[in-house]
Amino acid sequence: MNLYYGVTSLESLKAICQRVVDVLGGGDNAVKLLLETCAAETLCGRYPDSTPERLGVSVGQVDQIALDDIHQEGEQRHFDLIAKEFGYNIKTIKLAYLAFDPLLAVIVMRLVYKRKPPAIPSTLCGRAEYWKELYNTAAGKGDELHYFDNVAAALGEEWR
Repeated sequence: MNLYYGVTSLESLKAICQRVVDVLGGGDNAVKLLLETCAAETLCGRYPDSTPERLGVSVGQVDQIALDDIHQEGEQRHFDLIAKEFGYNIKTIKLAYLAFDPLLAVIVMRLVYKRKPPAIPSTLCGRAEYWKELYNTAAGKGDELHYFDNVAAALGEEWR
């Protein structure tokens, strides 16, 4: 199986999601949401991108608008934690840096979701709705069925 965006295995991506949540918080629901977002966006790195360093970038298909929002409105305490634990200066990263760095991509994805006020739902259905409303948005092509299908394809039917 070919993997893209710097992802080396599904297990390594799971470990990255867990590590990011261990530092930035959110518990099990946040780990699931991050991994499911990777599934919805790129089948956890199995779906190649024809524009890997622009538009939606990385295993999580982060876009420039989301990164700009983090740069402008992100919390310094999170930036400090990231610098200490991972060595990244979030204020200076550029979108292209996420293209082949799944750790940085998941960190930025977590920061995107941290800016959203509702609590992360505990059910797959709830997280699909949360993803569509707050990450993929009305402008995105995906919908909840796309989320379910890609989660099942990338993580297995038993994930449902």
